[in-house]
Amino acid sequence: MPEESSLARIRAFPAFAGLPDEDLVRLSRLLVYRRFSKGSHIISQDQPGTAMYLLTSGRVKVAIASVQGKELVLDYLEAPAHFGEMSVVDAEPRSADVVAVTDVEVLMLDGRDLAAAVQIQPKLAVTLIATLSRRVRGLIARLEDVVFHDAYHRVMRVVLNIATASYESLGVPVIEGFTHAEIASLAGTSRETASRAISALAREGLVRTKGRKIVVDLIGMKSRLESQADELE
Repeated sequence: MPEESSLARIRAFPAFAGLPDEDLVRLSRLLVYRRFSKGSHIISQDQPGTAMYLLTSGRVKVAIASVQGKELVLDYLEAPAHFGEMSVVDAEPRSADVVAVTDVEVLMLDGRDLAAAVQIQPKLAVTLIATLSRRVRGLIARLEDVVFHDAYHRVMRVVLNIATASYESLGVPVIEGFTHAEIASLAGTSRETASRAISALAREGLVRTKGRKIVVDLIGMKSRLESQADELE
């Protein structure tokens, strides 16, 4: 991969955006460029974890599977994002599968080079801590939804979370590239239930379809979820 292209990919990550070129060059020497085709397992659950990944292009699915072959989707990540850091930090086996939903490109950082990367950019350590904290909070919120709320509420929460992430990264509260089945898997319900919930949200004016995109009224959706929570108290 050409050096300029490599530096641009690294700079796309907020933790590295402000680094001078000489530090980016030093960091790039620690990273290995890899491509994975759609459907490839990038990380396999219960396998040893020796590297973390910077997702520079495409989308991946984070999921766990039972011995019976059932799958629970934990998250979808879109570039720029990172994953695989937990096993690098705690030296435990991988906690989930990470599968390429599209063709993806990553920069792989070997766990043995993590300390060197942090020396180049100390903010990386804070970024990793913040990511792990955010994911724990997300799992707690998801557990709360499963225990205390119905499928309609859970679909609303998933729609809000995806649209909020889009707004924070792109400035537009839109869901793009997600099928109703993928939204359903995140909400822990069926595709039919998710489709009915999205249709109901459209009738309420909380979402609207624009081509293959779903545009979300973030303020209205948050208000609707809060009112549902108040009704339970």
